Amino acid sequence: MLRSMTTFARLADAGDGWSVVMELRSVNSRFFDARIRLPRELAAIEDRIKKSIKERLGRGRVEFSLHYESEEDIPVAFIPRVDLAKNYMAAVKELSIAIGNPPTLDTRDILMLLKDVIAAREEDVDQEKIWENIRPFLDRLLDSAMEMARQEGAATEKDIRQRLDRIRELTSSISRLAGENFNRQAEAMKTRIAALMKDIPMDDSRIAQEAAMLADRLDINEEIVRLNSHLDQFDKYLDMSEDVGRKLDFLVQEIFREANTMASKSADTKISHLVVEIKAELEKIREQLQNVV
Repeated sequence: MLRSMTTFARLADAGDGWSVVMELRSVNSRFFDARIRLPRELAAIEDRIKKSIKERLGRGRVEFSLHYESEEDIPVAFIPRVDLAKNYMAAVKELSIAIGNPPTLDTRDILMLLKDVIAAREEDVDQEKIWENIRPFLDRLLDSAMEMARQEGAATEKDIRQRLDRIRELTSSISRLAGENFNRQAEAMKTRIAALMKDIPMDDSRIAQEAAMLADRLDINEEIVRLNSHLDQFDKYLDMSEDVGRKLDFLVQEIFREANTMASKSADTKISHLVVEIKAELEKIREQLQNVV
C-alpha cells in the first residue's frame, strides 16, 4: 500500500509537573530533510528526535516544533567576566588621561554600561529525564502522522490503479490495431510491387523477403509484451507493504520507453493517438508518485 509524504500532526499533553506541545508537517522531497525547532535547553536531544522521525517517515521535507515547560526551575550560574571589566576600565582610564578628566566610574556604573561583564549560564538539565518524558508523546505524534500519510496514500493508489486499467485497455486496442496495420501494409506493398513489375515475372521468394523485413519493422509485439509485464510488476509493488515510490517511478520511465517505441515503429495514426493517451495517463501517475514514499 502506498504512503504519502504529505502529512500533518499536532499533540498537546501534560505529565507530572510538565507539559508538551508538538507539531509536525511534511511535504514531498527526494530525500529526508528535517528542520527541528526546540527550546535551547533541549538542543542535546535534537538528533534523537530527528532519528525517530526519519525511521518512521523515511523521506520528505519535515518541519517539527516542540514546546516543553516544566515546573522545575532551571538552575542558572552567573559568571563574572573579570578580564572584560579590567580591559574596559583600562580603556576608560586611558581616555580620561587623554582628555584630562579623571574617571568617576564605580562598579554599579560598569554593570549598567557593560551588561556583558556578568554572563548568565543555564546549568545542565537532565536531558535523559526530559527525553523519557517526551518520547511516548513523540511516538503518538508520529503514529498520527503515519495514519494521515496512509490515508493520503490509499487515495493516491486508488487513482493510480484506475489509470493502470485505462493503460491496459489502450494497450489491448493497440495490439489489435497492430495486426490490422501489418495486414494493410503488406497488401499495400504487394500492390506497389505488382504495379512496378507489371510486365516482369514476380519472384515469390523476393516478395516473401520484403514481407519479412516489413514485418520486422512494424512488429510491436515485443514492446506490448514488455509494457504489460511492467504493468503487472506495478501491481505487485502496489501490493507490497514496504516503501516503493522510487521503484514505481522507474517502472513509469520504462513504460514510457515502450510506448514511444510502439509509436515510432507502427507508423499508424490510430496507434499513435492511443500512445498519446497512454503517455498522458503515465504523466498523471508520475505526478502522483512525486508525493509517494
